[in-house]
Amino acid sequence: MATAAIVLVYSAAATDPRQSATVVDPVLGGRPGCEAARTEQLVRGNGIGSSATGPEVILAFQHAYYVERSGQAARAVTTPDAAVPKIEVIDAGIASIPPGSQHCVLIVPMSDGRFDVVITESRPTATVRTYRQIVTVADREGSIVITKIAPPS
Repeated sequence: MATAAIVLVYSAAATDPRQSATVVDPVLGGRPGCEAARTEQLVRGNGIGSSATGPEVILAFQHAYYVERSGQAARAVTTPDAAVPKIEVIDAGIASIPPGSQHCVLIVPMSDGRFDVVITESRPTATVRTYRQIVTVADREGSIVITKIAPPS
């Protein structure tokens, strides 16, 4: 996994005396319409994620799917025996999504350690689709990994 680095985005020209910087969290990402947020009740973003927490590994899986467009990268954040489609099936799903599509992930922790996940997919044609999943994660040797992705019951 890529390590998180702080990226500065300058909102004014260097000659402007009111120059300021906004810290962008690459783990959470964010863009207009998908502003990054992290509270105890929810995490929202479209960043690269990490293997540090449940929400971050979910972001990493979705980043691999929508940005890297790689089933192999998506499966890299799961256990080998995870109840998640095989790489080939993930790749077929990725191929059905037009390049340039954007995503936003809303993650809400559940009381049993699972996460209620809503993915909003915005295609270049202005088509918007929403998917809901229940994601189960586990700690494996200090890294959080996905063990199951299932539809809500």
